[in-house]
Amino acid sequence: MPVHSDCYGLPCTAVSPEAVAGLDGVIDAYVRFRRDAGDRLKATLQVDPDLPMAHVAKGYFFKLFGNDAMAHRARRTLADARDAVSKRGATDRERLHLAALGSWCGEDIDGAIDLWEQILLDHPLDVFALRLAHFSHFYSGAGGKMRDSTARVLPHWGPEHRHYGNLLGMHAFGLEESGDYRQAERFGRRAVEIDPEDAWSVHAVAHVMEMEGRHREGIEWIRSQEDRWSVVNNFRFHLHWHQALYHLERYEFNEVLRLYDEQIVSDLEADMYLEMVNCPALLWRLEMFGVDVGDRWEPLAELAQAHLDDHELIFVSLHYLMALIGDGRTEAAETMLSRLRTYASQPTTQGRIAAGFGLEIGQAMSALRAGNWDRVVDCLWPVRYEIHRMGGSHAQRDLFELMLIDALLKTDRNSLARALLAERTARTPNSAWSWRRFSEALAGTGDTARSAEAFARADTLLRTGT
Repeated sequence: MPVHSDCYGLPCTAVSPEAVAGLDGVIDAYVRFRRDAGDRLKATLQVDPDLPMAHVAKGYFFKLFGNDAMAHRARRTLADARDAVSKRGATDRERLHLAALGSWCGEDIDGAIDLWEQILLDHPLDVFALRLAHFSHFYSGAGGKMRDSTARVLPHWGPEHRHYGNLLGMHAFGLEESGDYRQAERFGRRAVEIDPEDAWSVHAVAHVMEMEGRHREGIEWIRSQEDRWSVVNNFRFHLHWHQALYHLERYEFNEVLRLYDEQIVSDLEADMYLEMVNCPALLWRLEMFGVDVGDRWEPLAELAQAHLDDHELIFVSLHYLMALIGDGRTEAAETMLSRLRTYASQPTTQGRIAAGFGLEIGQAMSALRAGNWDRVVDCLWPVRYEIHRMGGSHAQRDLFELMLIDALLKTDRNSLARALLAERTARTPNSAWSWRRFSEALAGTGDTARSAEAFARADTLLRTGT
């Protein structure tokens, strides 16, 4: 079978240059969060029905849905990909991609990551391997690995490459999740200059502003770019979620609810896991801020009912569980916890995460809703430095610390509450909510003078509007 070069000069087994150009378009759509990646893939397979990397890409895309039903389809696609390689042959790079899909379908995410990184050692311009490794490092909570994965290939790229801006945006996000906010913002802003429609790069800068408590600036940043990033797939709702977090910290609850209703929950029927991460997490936060969210839990819980057995990503599973708990569906929540408990015995990447701390988080959420505050603390306090390993960003995982704080303030463990909130206000000095909770904790220990100071600090933040 002929081997042609793709847009980066990488060898690709295909019947024609047109088939390779089609595959280039598929990968471009995936990397840039375009809405037509699936349509492009179908068109490419019509041009070359046995294109090995097109079948591998199809399997990858099914896995990226992050649910059990699509994982079954990915396993069937893996067989098709193996057949295509058997018929056509494949380059060493393509065979490594096939092996990575096999590992991922076998629930060995760590093995898949190792294979993508192996590809990048010899083929640093393989943006498909790079983006998949980036995604998987993210859902492994490995900010340092995200940063280093992109840093290793940076010297091989230049502005002439079509995805150079996307590379800089990925590097920016790895830097942010590693705590290097100044470098992250520099790379992220440069990435947006190169490709203003790159939502991931806009998102990287938004994360910096979230972590630094630059709420007003974050709102302005996201709004100023909206006409460009709003063209992307459902990831655009996650940028609205970030915008809502800024407003939440400013106690602008009506704006948070408007963003939720008009944007964040607007495509729920598409049944994409990212919405089921965005929506329950925002509603739970709102309730901890004292906001009545009305009947907004119900449609989330209805959708979650169909995902009781999903364990593709424990981070996502916990958000399905959150929706059930939020809507008061105790029986369904207990069923999901029971199934998660069974899954935790599996020797898979996500099984180990479930066993290590995923179950503890799930039990803590259930206990929090039931008013068993001490149980919440007993579950969350011992694992709070392990939670990052299930993935998600610092901003997303912060919800579990908020839950712990909420429970601590309702127990008699006043010294522990004071200690945790001292940590938090040192880390997030622009958070009015954190200073108000610190005031409560200080009052609980009898330190009325410092309690008043903390409350005044919160009041100042809300009046000045950081």
